[in-house]
Amino acid sequence: MKRAIYTKIDEFLRDDDFIRYVMDASPETESYWASYLSAAPQIRSAYLKACDILNHLDECSLLPPEEVALLKQRVMRTIRLSVN
Repeated sequence: MKRAIYTKIDEFLRDDDFIRYVMDASPETESYWASYLSAAPQIRSAYLKACDILNHLDECSLLPPEEVALLKQRVMRTIRLSVN
């Protein structure tokens, strides 16, 4: 998994592993992301906002509509790749 510590919301939203985790967490990914947050507690705000955006894409007001549409496409592509 990732080695770099993300500090920005968009870094989380570009990470396929993060998207898969938010959309369908497993015990393994729960553990990884909990450790990730423990290692860098200062990123908690960006992490939580990224989770919120992914969990509420249809009501998202934090991003322009065109970015929401692109993010939805990315989420669907990421989910399809993890199923195949």
